[in-house]
Amino acid sequence: MKLSIVMDQYNNPYAGTESQVLKLVRGLLERGWEVRFAVLRGTDYSRNGDFPVPIDELGVGSLAGAQSWLRVLRYARQLKVEGYCLVHVFFNDASIICPPIMRLVGLRTLISRRDMGFWYTRAYLMALRVTGRFVSGAVCNSRAVAEYTKQMERLPAGKLHVIYNGYTHIESDGRTGPVAENPPHRPVVGIVANLRPIKRIDDLIRATAILVNQGRDIELRIVGGGDPVPYQKLVDNLELTRNVCLTGSVQAPEQEINNFDVAVLCSESEGFSNAVIEYMRAGKPVVCTRTGGNPEIVADGVNGFLVEVGDTGSLANRIAQVLDDRELGRRMGEAGMDRLANKYSLDTMLRRHIDLYQSITQGADTE
Repeated sequence: MKLSIVMDQYNNPYAGTESQVLKLVRGLLERGWEVRFAVLRGTDYSRNGDFPVPIDELGVGSLAGAQSWLRVLRYARQLKVEGYCLVHVFFNDASIICPPIMRLVGLRTLISRRDMGFWYTRAYLMALRVTGRFVSGAVCNSRAVAEYTKQMERLPAGKLHVIYNGYTHIESDGRTGPVAENPPHRPVVGIVANLRPIKRIDDLIRATAILVNQGRDIELRIVGGGDPVPYQKLVDNLELTRNVCLTGSVQAPEQEINNFDVAVLCSESEGFSNAVIEYMRAGKPVVCTRTGGNPEIVADGVNGFLVEVGDTGSLANRIAQVLDDRELGRRMGEAGMDRLANKYSLDTMLRRHIDLYQSITQGADTE
C-alpha cells in the first residue's frame, strides 16, 4: 500500500502533531507501506535527513499566489504517476490547497483536525468550507474535536473519523508511578503547559494560594516555555515565591512529571491533551478542566478529577483531596495507566488509520 503525507511544515519530532505523525510513518513502514512525505515549507529539521523517509519540500509560499497552486499540482501529478491514490494532510494551509488539487488529478484527500480551532479566522473558515467539498474524510483526535470541526467547517458527520493519539505504555519502574508513602519532599503539584493565556496557568497559581493559605506546605512546578513575567508577577503579588517554581522549557518533561504528586491541566480549551496522556503514562492522578477532549481522557473520580474552567476553588479542593488521600491518588494513577494501555495504545492508533486508509482507497468514503 502507498500513502502520501503532506504538512505545512515539520518543525521537530517532539511537538504534539509532529510526534504523532512520526509514530504513524514509522508504524506504516514497519507494516510494509510505502510513504511519500512532503512539506509546503522546509525547516532546519525537515532538511537534516533525520526523518524515516525523505522529505520533499514543495516551496509553497502564500496560498494567494498562482505559483503555489502550480507547485502542488505538479507534485500531485507526480504522485498519480507513481501509483499513489490517497493523500493525508496535516495543518491549515495544506488542508486548503491539497483537496481540490488532489481531486483534480484523481487522488483522494484526508485532512486532520487535532485541536478546538484556536487558529480559525474568518478567511480560513470560508476557504475550508469551499475546499472541504473535495475532502474524502477528516481524522479527529477526539469526539470533541470532531463535533467542533463538523460545526465550524460544515463537514458531513459521515466524513468525520475519531482516532485517538497513540502512545507506548510504560510500566512503573520505581521512579515513575503514583505517589509513594511518606515522601521525603514537600508535596508537588505540577503542570506541563506552554505559558499562554489559553492554558489559564494563573488559575492554578491562585488555587495554590488557596492551599497555602490553608496551611499546606506545597510546591507548584510550572513546566513550559513562554513569557514568565506575568506569572512571576502574580506569584510575587500572592507572596508565593517559596511555593512556586517556573522551570521554563525542558528537554525531558517526563522527568519533571515523575516528581509530581498531583498533575494538573487547567486550560480553557483542549483538543486531545498530550500533557494529560503523559501524566497517565507516569501513573499520576490528574486534575483537569472539563473542556474539549479532556472528559474523554479523564473519567471523573476514576483516574482523576474534572473541574469547570476558571473555578479556582474547586481546583484547589480537588488537588487537596488527592494530596490528603494518598490511597486515592495511587488508585487514580493506576487507573490512568490501565486506561492508557487499553484505549490509547500505539497499535490501536495505527490499526484505525490503516483501516480508514483502506476503506477510502477501496471507494468506501461517503462522498
